[in-house]
Amino acid sequence: MNFGRLVLQPAPSIYELALMAATELGSVDAEKAAEDVVSRFSDSREMLEEYYHIKIGDTGTIESLPMVIRDYSPDYDKLPLFLYKAATSVNWGDEQQFFKTFTSELASFYALEPPLPDDPQNAKDEFRLVVEHRIMPSFKGSAFWAPGSILMENSLVQLVNLPDLYRIFERC
Repeated sequence: MNFGRLVLQPAPSIYELALMAATELGSVDAEKAAEDVVSRFSDSREMLEEYYHIKIGDTGTIESLPMVIRDYSPDYDKLPLFLYKAATSVNWGDEQQFFKTFTSELASFYALEPPLPDDPQNAKDEFRLVVEHRIMPSFKGSAFWAPGSILMENSLVQLVNLPDLYRIFERC
């Protein structure tokens, strides 16, 4: 399902974001690593915009990201790491591997991180509201189809089904 794009205003510099990530990860030559990230994204700008709604500006900025779930924005603090890992960990040479690995990195960027036990209550409440009103409604209907591997690994378990609930409440 395609909901469009999230426009980043002002558009951040890919170089600065990649430099932050490279420095944080302890890269030996962080400046060179950041230049490589900019080069990778700039060289692939048409493909990224066509398939992922990721718009790369002429000046090396990232102008938009895909809107994966309506009314949900990722944690932009994870953007530097996403850009760095997408440029360095993704297999850009093989088309099938590219889509698989890039989409995996994009999913990690969009993943909603649960609050830590010592986080303030308002962070926990906000997390609950995002899951309840943004994430879970996107699973309804045909918007979410779990891969067979999730079902086979018992990562997703059916707790109840509607006909059984009707039978239980008919007795009341």
